[in-house]
Amino acid sequence: MFPTLLAALALTLQVPPPTTGVERAQELEADARAILARESEALQSLADRLTKQGETKGAAEVRKLSPPTPEGPATRLVPLPDVVEPRSGLASVAASGTDWGQDLEAIRKTAGESFFELATKAASAEPSHMARAGIALRETLARLPDHAEARRLLGYVPHDGGWAKPFAVRQLKDGNVAHPTYGWVPEDWVVHLELGELPAPAVRGKPTTWLPAAEADRLRSTWRTPWQINTEHFEIRADVPLAEAIQFGRRLEAFHDLFFALMADVVGDELPLARRFKSPSLAPDASYRPHQVVYYADRDEYHERMRPVAGEQVASESLGYYDPRGPGRGSRRPAYFFRDVDGQLPVEATLYHEVSHQLLFESAGPNAYLNNSGDYWVFEGLGTYFETVTPTKDGALEVGGLVGPRLEAALHSLGARKFQRLGDFLRQDQAAFNRDERIYVNYQQAMALTLFLMQAERGAYREPFLDYVRDAYRGRIKRGSGRSLEDRLGTPVDEIERRFRAFYAPAAGG
Repeated sequence: MFPTLLAALALTLQVPPPTTGVERAQELEADARAILARESEALQSLADRLTKQGETKGAAEVRKLSPPTPEGPATRLVPLPDVVEPRSGLASVAASGTDWGQDLEAIRKTAGESFFELATKAASAEPSHMARAGIALRETLARLPDHAEARRLLGYVPHDGGWAKPFAVRQLKDGNVAHPTYGWVPEDWVVHLELGELPAPAVRGKPTTWLPAAEADRLRSTWRTPWQINTEHFEIRADVPLAEAIQFGRRLEAFHDLFFALMADVVGDELPLARRFKSPSLAPDASYRPHQVVYYADRDEYHERMRPVAGEQVASESLGYYDPRGPGRGSRRPAYFFRDVDGQLPVEATLYHEVSHQLLFESAGPNAYLNNSGDYWVFEGLGTYFETVTPTKDGALEVGGLVGPRLEAALHSLGARKFQRLGDFLRQDQAAFNRDERIYVNYQQAMALTLFLMQAERGAYREPFLDYVRDAYRGRIKRGSGRSLEDRLGTPVDEIERRFRAFYAPAAGG
């Protein structure tokens, strides 16, 4: 089981290491940087030309096309929209029709086509590199928003001259509209929502009763009549105010996009993107079996309802909870949360932590993670790594930055020499990892190590690390199997530890 701990801030086969996969990953990364460098050089040249011609506004517009660079080691991703309206010209190009607009469009088109070629190359490699393919497709659409094949691969269908995900198309066909506060709602709800009204709990055989929002939310503040919300990938039950529950669902959907963009190669052949690459005629899925999420109004209610689910210790000490399915079982299991006002961890951090477990264990096929010879740390490492997800003002998400209260505690523990030697830490099984006297520092060390492996040196260790994650998920890590972390990185454990400590030295004060 994977509870997020309240006190965490006191908190079978013999195989060689996949060196060819690592080399191909490095080649693909170099290709992506080369595309960006060529585009940047061409854009800078155009901007300089416009400046000399007195076209200062045009020059500024060209320079704005370079995306912001995250501070520190973080990875940045813009979630894909549900609906893309018809456009004229290329994405981010407002200059169509100007004397220099055609030059700008040509630069963007060249880069967009190059990124699509890179996506195809990454997907067809052996082994495939689906995460890199997916990111390259997003780069394609940032420049060529009507690239039909990139749209299909990323889950869109044509809609009213633009593009939409099948879930959004179904909502529109059912007569629903996207409300800025309440999400997808029947069109006849809008007039009531604008009057500050929400529906009372339904009574069979009777028409909907509309009440002031505060009164409707009060009637839903009991678990007998919670709000029930269906997003594209989640089924949410919540007894918090509806506007909060909708915002909670939006965070879930944005995180779903980020998670599968980063973890595509762990999910592997189960990934919809992988299936669509293999089958050029395969349309995006029209339906999705939703993940179940329960969101309670406060800790007291969470404690009361979690005791029969997971026992007194989890109910009293956890901030959120997800129990992964066992080997061979395909059923969905709820992830549980509560509104933790002024808690030790932001509720968003707990949300991303537990839902990362849920998405992995409900999407990557049968698991046997307890069959490993140790190496349990990696699962809590991933959960705590995703606690670093941070929304930005422009709607993007960043992950892997040196942010959050748990990482701050981890840096303190590292500086105070509380972490175990890396070789000993890696070999812990679940019972050893969860020892009362070590568990909180173990969570911190797992977080710091995962962030290092995902983000250090521009993600140089990420793909071999995720190979290791995939093997750990399937229970393949045995002594001498060639699948240990040091085997995957091709680096002795003492050297990994040296690089790990050097990465954090500026922040940890040593």
